[in-house]
Amino acid sequence: MLPPELVDDADRPGLRASAEGARASGTPFISFYTPEEMLAAAREAGFKDARHVSGAVLAERYFANRTDGLRPSSGEDLLLATI
Repeated sequence: MLPPELVDDADRPGLRASAEGARASGTPFISFYTPEEMLAAAREAGFKDARHVSGAVLAERYFANRTDGLRPSSGEDLLLATI
């Protein structure tokens, strides 16, 4: 997950609610990574190719023009890595 300060303002209430729910159930969010940290961790682990895909890119590619307005949170980025 992205650090809260990198999440869009509109998505922060949802992140707070999710974090509170996770904490209350005994599984708090403990790992937050910037895109640069994600890539560095993958490379340090031995992955030859690592790419960061932002929530904005995912939204544009897979959620554009949806009539129901569904989209991923700006804090839900992906790391794609191959050996």
